[in-house]
Amino acid sequence: MKPLRRALFTLTAIAAARAAAQGPAGEPERTLRPVVVTPTPGVAQDAFDTPASVDVIDGATLRNGQLQINLSESLVRVPGVVALNRQNYAQDLQISVRGFGARATFGVRGLRLFTDGIPATAPDGRGQISHFDLNSADRIEVLRGPFSVLYGNSSGGVISLFTADGGPGHVAEVGTAFGSYGIRRHNVCGRPEGDWNYHVSAVRFDTDGYREHSAAERTGFNGKAKYKLSPDTRFTFVVNAVDMPDVQDPLGLTRAELEANPRQASPAALAFNTRKSVDQLQAGGIVEHRIDPVHSVKLTAWKGHRGTEQFQSIPVFVQAPPTQPGGVISLGRDYRGLDAQWVAKTRLLDRPFTVTAGVMTDELQEARRGYQNFRGAPSA
Repeated sequence: MKPLRRALFTLTAIAAARAAAQGPAGEPERTLRPVVVTPTPGVAQDAFDTPASVDVIDGATLRNGQLQINLSESLVRVPGVVALNRQNYAQDLQISVRGFGARATFGVRGLRLFTDGIPATAPDGRGQISHFDLNSADRIEVLRGPFSVLYGNSSGGVISLFTADGGPGHVAEVGTAFGSYGIRRHNVCGRPEGDWNYHVSAVRFDTDGYREHSAAERTGFNGKAKYKLSPDTRFTFVVNAVDMPDVQDPLGLTRAELEANPRQASPAALAFNTRKSVDQLQAGGIVEHRIDPVHSVKLTAWKGHRGTEQFQSIPVFVQAPPTQPGGVISLGRDYRGLDAQWVAKTRLLDRPFTVTAGVMTDELQEARRGYQNFRGAPSA
C-alpha cells in the first residue's frame, strides 16, 4: 500500500501545482517581466544570466509603506547585507555586505556606491549615502562579493541607485507624511516628457527626535536628464544636493542613565552641544555612443564638493594642548573623476560574449581644520 499512497500523493501535488499556476478560474500561467541589472559598468543584462549575486529592489518596494529617508528601510530585505540604523541622523548608517564594511566606525567603507552611474565613493574608499533620493528611484541594485576587477578598490560589494526616467506624459507628484516625535516629510516630483527626458525631485524632512537633543532636518534635490542626440548617441546629466544643518547628536547613555530615562541625552551632549552639519553638491555627465552593432563607447565625468562640520564631546583637558586638533572638525572634500569604457558585444562558440575595457582616474582634495569646542581657559 505504501507505493500506491506515494503515487497518489505525487499525483495530487502535481495537480495542485498546476492549479496554482493557472490561478483562479483556470487563468493561464503568466510570465513575469525579466529583471534587468547592470553588474558590469555600462552593460545591462538579465539578472538570470548574471554570474554574480545580485538583488534588485524596485521603486514601488522602496516607497510603499516606508518613510523614504533611510536606505536601511529597504536593504534589510537583501540577504548578506547589514544596514545598521542608529536612529541618530548625526551618525551615518553602517552598511556591510558579506562582512565588507563591518569595521567602519563612520561612513561607508569597503563598498562601491553609485547614483545613476556617478560614483558616490571617494578615491580613499569612503562613501556617503545621504544624497541617495529614494523618492525618485526606479530601483536599487546590490551586488555581493568582490568586484575589484570591474569596479576598482573598495568594492567588496556594490550598491547602485538608478533614478526613474521621465514620461510617459507629463507627471507631477506631491506627497507628505507625518509621524510621532515631530516627523514630517514633504516631497515633490516631476517627470515631463519631450526632447529632454528628465526627472526632478525635491524632499524636505524634519524630526524632533525620540530623545532629547536629537532634532534633525534634511533638504535634498535630485535631477536626471537624458537627451538622444542621434539614434546611436545619448547624453545623460545628473545633479544632486543635500543640506543637513546642525543635526543634533544625543550620544550614548550609560546603563544607569538608560534605566533612569531612555529618552534623555547624554550630559556630555548637552555640555558640548554635540551636532553635525553636512552639505553636498555634485554633478556628472555621461555620453554613450554606439559605433556599430558590436562596439560601443562610454565616457563619464563628475565633480562635487562635500562639507562637514562636527562638534564633539572631547574633554576640555584633551582639547586644550596646542598639539591637539580640538573638539570641532571642519572638513571640506572636493572630488572629481573621469571614466572611459569600451564594450564589445559579440558571440563566442554560439554563446553571448562581452568584452569590456576602460580606464578611470579620480582625484580628491581634502581640507581639514580643528577647533576647540569650549570657551575660556580650561579649568584646573
